[in-house]
Amino acid sequence: MEMHQLEYVLAVAEYHNFTRAAEEIKTSQSSLSQQISKLENELGINLFLRTTRSVKITPAGKEFIKHAKRIMLEVVEARRCIHEYVSYEKGELTLGVIPIVGHYRIPKMLSSFKKKFPRVTLKLIESQCSELFDMLHFSKIDGAFVFRDNSYTYVQYHHLVKDPMVVVTSKTHPLSIRNSVSLKELKNETFIVPPPSSGLHHDFIRACQHDGFEPDILLTCSSVKTMLCFVHEELGITVLPSSVVAAMDWGLGLSTVLLIPAIDEDISLATKNIADSSPILKEFLKLTAQWAK
Repeated sequence: MEMHQLEYVLAVAEYHNFTRAAEEIKTSQSSLSQQISKLENELGINLFLRTTRSVKITPAGKEFIKHAKRIMLEVVEARRCIHEYVSYEKGELTLGVIPIVGHYRIPKMLSSFKKKFPRVTLKLIESQCSELFDMLHFSKIDGAFVFRDNSYTYVQYHHLVKDPMVVVTSKTHPLSIRNSVSLKELKNETFIVPPPSSGLHHDFIRACQHDGFEPDILLTCSSVKTMLCFVHEELGITVLPSSVVAAMDWGLGLSTVLLIPAIDEDISLATKNIADSSPILKEFLKLTAQWAK
């Protein structure tokens, strides 16, 4: 008994016609008939009753077909499992990361994943949020660590951490002695902020507009260190996530002031439809969920 013989039997059982069955499985009618006859001889019983007008399934054939279907389903499942195994062993995962991703221990998570799947090729692309969302939309990357933005309807988010925004000023700035400040109180300030393609920039502008003003922006800059140097030189103030500010060892003598009410940044892993994800991405999502806990 051979696998292709089972396939032939199931095709004839479905179409009740040898010619149609042969066309569907792309083989000749003579080959299909020979293989089924060979199988019947091996089994010692007819699976089909053939006439010039019709093909009927015998009682023995009906019983055999039940088992044949189960066998073929098991074969499909076995192939799927092996495909996933091969994907785990030799797959490729491409992820986008925002420039400040290192402040959230995400590199440690990526390192853990790489140790678990050493043969998977891990590729990282650093860019700002808007560019990463575009890459994800066109399937150039499998996922991206970004600030959540609900305007991208094709995206599914896997939450990692919330981080409140804080105001950073020079030590000589009048706000430096304050414990907290409202966003409205900052409407006459000059700002140094991340670039327009950044999720931080988008969230900051939207929050200012919600409070009734357009911020005066002196500079947009991708480098946090450069932003803080400008703040130190009293050219303006900035608003950044608290973890980013806390992790910087700048030695510049700056002050951090809480924003009230808090503006929380949601750092998440963005993907497209999970059902269509590769096996290795699904494994990475499991690790992400464990890490988030």
